[in-house]
Amino acid sequence: MEYENKQIILGVTGGIAIHKSLDLASQLVKQGVSVHVVMTENATRLIQPLQFQVISRNPVLLDLFDVGSKWKPLHIDVAERADLLAIVPATANFIGKMANGIADDALSTIAISVHCPILVAPAMEEHMYHNPYVKANIEKLKSHGAEIVEPIHGDLASGHQGMGRLNSIDCIFSRVTHLLNGRQDLKEKKVVVTAGPTREYLDPTRFISNPSSGKMGYAVAEAAQRRGADVTLISGPTTVSPPAGVELCCVESAGEMQDAVLRVYDKVNIAVMAAAVSDYRPQEFSPNKLKKSSHQLTVPLERNPDIAEMLGKRKRKQILVCFAAETGNLLENAQSKLISKNCDLIVANDILAKGAGFEQDTNIVTLLDNADRQEQLPLLSKKEVADIILDRVVAMTEERG
Repeated sequence: MEYENKQIILGVTGGIAIHKSLDLASQLVKQGVSVHVVMTENATRLIQPLQFQVISRNPVLLDLFDVGSKWKPLHIDVAERADLLAIVPATANFIGKMANGIADDALSTIAISVHCPILVAPAMEEHMYHNPYVKANIEKLKSHGAEIVEPIHGDLASGHQGMGRLNSIDCIFSRVTHLLNGRQDLKEKKVVVTAGPTREYLDPTRFISNPSSGKMGYAVAEAAQRRGADVTLISGPTTVSPPAGVELCCVESAGEMQDAVLRVYDKVNIAVMAAAVSDYRPQEFSPNKLKKSSHQLTVPLERNPDIAEMLGKRKRKQILVCFAAETGNLLENAQSKLISKNCDLIVANDILAKGAGFEQDTNIVTLLDNADRQEQLPLLSKKEVADIILDRVVAMTEERG
């Protein structure tokens, strides 16, 4: 049993997705984890504590003043022994408590008492999730190092569809096990990651770009930092919040991204080129807005520098990971890029496939390396894909000694 010496506090709050926490507790117990469930008062109105007790095989903590078998207060004893605190589901109310250090029941008091990693999986109605106060509280938790398993789009308790549905238990379980592993396999490694789109301006109000959200690159940067790396994230314009502990460099154009990458490339061990860089830019920039007229407008374009190809030529000790976003002949085009750019690993995805591509929280990719190995992954969250990419990178560093 892989995690038989690990102890988790599973915090359960009064969200309608509470039934999924039973499944999570069951999966963790099957892996040998000692699960200690702590429920809020509202949570007990939705599910009886006995169900969690039977599944976890441990007493369920409900009251701050419950007395255990030891002289220590029970909530302190549990907090001191925990390897992880996971709040699943986390309501807007409880997120607010955590973010502001409020401790008025057993679970919120444990949240400020633990000295282990904390995972929070929000679940709520879409308008609640997008409320600026809730967003600010989530960002505050992130800034203090909490692992946030972002909700997904789907059916909500209101009967509507929207963002705020609890992420899949498979995704949450994966993130929990990564935190339990406590892997620091990139410690003392320097990593540069590019993410997001670039903008190539035609005039002050118009530009050539693409729909890249930056989520894939940001997920790689976050995972690398969590695994001990010193990470520089070079990002085009995006609305994704930067991971805590990562050095962020914001750029707009391909030229700016190239300059930023070259400033750090010779000092890094690993380069992950996840940005969707514009291949072309206007030959000329108009300092004034181009006015609409009755005539057609022709815009001559010129090639942008190929940053990945440039890094492949300069590569010495670095491991270079590139991405190939395709709409056809996926493997053939990816293999061609692997060779022409002198990459060590290429991550190929069909952006027309359902659940993959730009602006999605999920991806479907195939990994190809220069040892002629191919690995096709199923539909996974981009955070899961990020860790698998880094698993391959770590294996390459070990092969090279």
